[in-house]
Amino acid sequence: MNLRRLIFTTTGLLLIPAALSLAEPSEFTASTSNSKVKVFILAGQSNMEGRGFPEPLTWQVSQKKYRGRYTHFIKDGDYDAFLKTVNETKDPEDRRKTPTYLWSERKDVWINYLGKHGNLTVGYGAPNQGFGPEFNFGHVVGNYYDEQVLIIKTSWGGRALAQGFLPPSSMPSQTEFEVMTKAENEKNDEWNVQQRARTAKNNLKIMKDNETAEKKKPLQTFKPRPVLTTAEYKARYGIDYRNMVAEVHECLSNLKERFPNYRGQGYVIEGFVWFQGWNDQYNDRWLSYEKNLGNLIRDLRTEFEVPDLKVVIGEMGHDGPNEPKADAPRTIIMAAQQAVAKSAEFNNTVRCINTRQYWDMDAHNIYHGPGGWSKDVEKWRQFGNDRPYHYLGSPWFFAQAGTGFGEAMLKLVRKDK
Repeated sequence: MNLRRLIFTTTGLLLIPAALSLAEPSEFTASTSNSKVKVFILAGQSNMEGRGFPEPLTWQVSQKKYRGRYTHFIKDGDYDAFLKTVNETKDPEDRRKTPTYLWSERKDVWINYLGKHGNLTVGYGAPNQGFGPEFNFGHVVGNYYDEQVLIIKTSWGGRALAQGFLPPSSMPSQTEFEVMTKAENEKNDEWNVQQRARTAKNNLKIMKDNETAEKKKPLQTFKPRPVLTTAEYKARYGIDYRNMVAEVHECLSNLKERFPNYRGQGYVIEGFVWFQGWNDQYNDRWLSYEKNLGNLIRDLRTEFEVPDLKVVIGEMGHDGPNEPKADAPRTIIMAAQQAVAKSAEFNNTVRCINTRQYWDMDAHNIYHGPGGWSKDVEKWRQFGNDRPYHYLGSPWFFAQAGTGFGEAMLKLVRKDK
């Protein structure tokens, strides 16, 4: 571990300054090690994309009670300069206009995220200037390694393990796909008949209302669902798995192009982090989650030729402080995630992390308080900016989750030492 770059110690589940008198360095210098680059793959759906919004983070930085959470997010750890720049560049009349944020940047940790790549900083999340678990994860592993670290993040919103991320070993047979395609087309045919009639009925009403209305409404257009071939239907399955694998291979084949400071020292894939589950709550997908997750790990180990690939699973945490409902699809998925990590096959190389512990209670109490978040929108935006399925858009949740994932990964890595 490079102590010269170790500005943080990990206490519990969050990063805190090692000493109150120490500010962040102006730059996290690039690694000078000639050993292989340590590669970590982060994958999942929208919450791996990240919903850590900069607006609540900025307000919290203005408060002494909260700002210590985010010292390492801010260039030079200079709260005053950060806030001054935001205030000078924001448009009070247009919240959609992004102000200038003075984020820190780590040159010893690189990140690649679907066409965007560079040194680790805020801005590799789904909202503009937002972040996900990758930020604190990168700081935790970056603090540990002397070697250069590379994070390859591949995530897309609204994806299911049972469909888009379905691994090869879970793929149905050709005969099964033919049966599934026939059933899908029959369902679509039925929908088309009903929707065509519904559209015609609605248009009759619109035409009648338009006879006396001052402002005429346009007629509705019926758009039929297509009849699919088996090949078209089959292509939906595993498409995100294939895209994930292709993105990793493409990135690793173009390291010098994407990261000019790469010196040809080679790389080693150390770990994989999986944070997903929401879309498997539907259409009975949860019933096969444990099998599919186990196959995902096995297939990735085979694909990347890393038989002991370290894996961290972010358990679904959407229940927050509430006890998960027995036999609910989400609860079954959570149990499946835990079961994979605890299985005899994986218990030495896989960890499942409870993310409910990171739920932001400040955001929760406003969102679920009297009148809900809309009663006081400005207060709400001090802590969150999204729905519970995105962990309320809380920057504190995504910061803690990233730290937890990083610490869990290092526990697995240290087992090999």
